[in-house]
Amino acid sequence: MSDNSKGILLTLGSVVFFALMAVLVKAIPNVSSYQTTFFRFAIGVGIMGLLSLFGIVKLKFNDKKNLFWRGLVGGVAVYLFYLAILELGVGKGSVYIYSYPIFATLFSMIILKEKVEPVKFIVIFISFAGLILLSLGGKGSLAGIGLYELIAIAGSVITGLAVVFVKKLHDSDNSYAIFFSQCIVGFWMFLIPSGATQAKGSVTELLLLVLVGIVATIGQLFMTEGYRYVNVATGSLLQSMVPVFNLLSGWLIFHEQFSPIEMSGAFVIVSSCFALVIINFRIGKKTRILKLVE
Repeated sequence: MSDNSKGILLTLGSVVFFALMAVLVKAIPNVSSYQTTFFRFAIGVGIMGLLSLFGIVKLKFNDKKNLFWRGLVGGVAVYLFYLAILELGVGKGSVYIYSYPIFATLFSMIILKEKVEPVKFIVIFISFAGLILLSLGGKGSLAGIGLYELIAIAGSVITGLAVVFVKKLHDSDNSYAIFFSQCIVGFWMFLIPSGATQAKGSVTELLLLVLVGIVATIGQLFMTEGYRYVNVATGSLLQSMVPVFNLLSGWLIFHEQFSPIEMSGAFVIVSSCFALVIINFRIGKKTRILKLVE
């Protein structure tokens, strides 16, 4: 098997695991997003610790300050992702959060002083129109936008900021150290909120919580390994398939309904994210718009 084929298979595997993670989160609606987020990071810390113990991955931390901020921002982004899934559904919540390349592009321009080609501003403008359409839903008025739609948009903005931290950290730290920093900071962030919101649950819910952490970590490791063999543009394009899968799973598994306006908005957002990746590829940029919410 060629390296390119191996990279594509690994990246597609990560897409499947990330989509499965969203389904698992939605399958335990009685568990708070604080607990789900905590378990995701706790399992991640455990798995990465074991892999490091046996020398499978190397954890070496260089830019400690930005690793901390990456963990802090990334932890908030994951929590808002899970909250969006619970409150808005697998499909709608995922499309909101996966609009993060729009904001990652803007943050890269502001924070990293990267040049943003004029054509990207056109795509970003179209993406904002898609967000408005998705938020309108069946209400037909901006006054009908609810609290959780605004929270989901905030989650996308924060995820875009987290991506910029990852992009900056790739100059000093490897992907495993960056991922572990998110897990360890997120662990401490959500330890107390998770305990404070603890509710009586079944063994099944506990197992699903553990499974969320395992699936999310496997997806992250598959994605990280896949980027060793394919360029970032190809990997990012494949990662953009996650919200498409989540829209389908929301409809097929949870019978989520979408108005024509919502579907139009989702199509515009997903298409715009695809377009951003393709534009980056066309102009020869090696951008690192990586999947983090996860």
